[in-house]
This record gives sequence, C-alpha cells and structure tokens, in this order.
Amino acid sequence: MANKKLIHYNLDKIDGYGARFNLIYGERSNGKSYQVKHKKAVEKYLKTGKRFILMRRLREEITSEKIEQYFQDVDVSKLTKGKYNCITLYRKNLYLSVYDNETGKTKRFEKIGYVVALSTEQNYAGASYLDVEDIIFEEFMSRSTYLPNESNKLMNFYATVDRKRLKVRLWLVGNTISRVCPYINDWGLHSIISSQKQGTIVVKELQDVLEDNPPIKIALEYCM
Repeated sequence: MANKKLIHYNLDKIDGYGARFNLIYGERSNGKSYQVKHKKAVEKYLKTGKRFILMRRLREEITSEKIEQYFQDVDVSKLTKGKYNCITLYRKNLYLSVYDNETGKTKRFEKIGYVVALSTEQNYAGASYLDVEDIIFEEFMSRSTYLPNESNKLMNFYATVDRKRLKVRLWLVGNTISRVCPYINDWGLHSIISSQKQGTIVVKELQDVLEDNPPIKIALEYCM
C-alpha cells in the first residue's frame, strides 16, 4: 500500500503577496500554526525587535497554561543561542524567559508580544501598539460558536493596532471549514472558499469601512 506523502506547510508563498489580511486554512497538523508563530512572532522579534499580538476568541482561551502550551514547540534555546529556554505569559504579556530545573522557578526577561481575547476588544480601544506589526488569530474558524458582530470586532481591534500605518498584517489560521463563519460572509469570500482548490492562493480586495483608507488586500490560502 502506498504511503500518503506528508506535506509540511511553508508560510513564504502567501507572505510574498504582501497582503494585510491573510487567511490560512486547511487540515489540522500540517504546520500552519508552527510556521506563523515562528516566522511572524518569535523569529521576527529576534531579528527586528518588533512585537506581535496573539489573539484568541474568548477570555477563557488566554490562560497562562494554554498560551504557554501553544509555544512549547518553539525551540527557544536554539533560537536565542541558549540565552533563554521558554516563553511565558504574565499579565497578558509574553516574555522570553529562563526556567531553572534545579529551583523550579522561571525568570522573565524580554517582552516579545501581547495576548488578547477578541471578546474583550473594546477594552483595548485606547491602547497603543506601535511596536506591533503582526496579529495572529488562531482558530478563527470555529466548530461551535462565534461572537455577536465578530468581524466588526476584529476590524475595530485591527484599526486600534494599525493606527492608519497601513503596515500591520493579520494572520488568521483555521483548521476547519465553517459555512457560517462571519468572515466568509461579511467579507464576501463565500464564492472563493466554496470553489478554491487545495494548494492555491486567491487574492481579493476588501473595502475598509472603518477608516478612510485604501482597500485591504486579502490573501486566502487553502493549504495542502
């Protein structure tokens, strides 16, 4: 019996389109999240000093246990040449840290990013994120429920972070296809999603209704 070839996802292709909004969806466990959190979060901070935002839908999804588990497959020690060995969450900020095996204690050092819940986006209206160029929204396609007016909440939060700089990039990562996904419906993507072939990227423009800005370029990738 022939073995099914395992294909590991690579972010570089969709990244090359330079779209501000990037929707990456497909089968679970092909490396989408791994690529995004490495190239647009940890590695980018280490190279440029620019921080990132990790977003989840609900407040219950941004506990220290869940967020630190998300970063456990990042080889922090290798990336920082042994300077740090883990990533920790403290008061919704992410830090490069050192865990001491002998004492069982962790010491925080460099702040590399932020964690937010979309359900509480109104709490961030006055915040400043001028050090951020990337927002990573994990599991943007839900198997269960969405927030009321969810796509508007996301657009409001994006406007808060971007502040008309037109340089913040949004990375929406999904492991399932949902016909009731508000982003597909509200952004007019249904015809693309319903006919898109696996392994392809489709680009369209979305009018930015919240700001007097140029249209937002959206890239959609249906991963192999």
